[in-house]
Amino acid sequence: MNVSWKLLRRISVVSLVGLVLAGCASGPNNPSPEIAQRIEAARTREDHEGLAAYYGREAALARAKAAEHRKMARSYQGMVTSGRGGANMPAHCNSIVNLYENMAIEYDSLAADHRQMTKTAPL
Repeated sequence: MNVSWKLLRRISVVSLVGLVLAGCASGPNNPSPEIAQRIEAARTREDHEGLAAYYGREAALARAKAAEHRKMARSYQGMVTSGRGGANMPAHCNSIVNLYENMAIEYDSLAADHRQMTKTAPL
């Protein structure tokens, strides 16, 4: 069986892209059924304090992911890569950094909103 390296490389790239896209489909923006239920049922101060803490943790995780991708971008700087998209790896990583940083800002905002709700929620 004589498979050309070009074809094998193309199949590998398509497979890798498929795996990445499959991972993105269940990305960080999809709340778990449990958290969706907690949000819907939130009535008391304790409920809102719990949600504020949850969003605070999510903000911290998003910032940690941003830091990971920032580090990857630095690692890719100056790296010689082959293929059409190889030279864009630092830009790709920096784009992901921006996404995670924006997510952290949104999570911080949600946490602040729930902290505000604790002031008017029943005990």
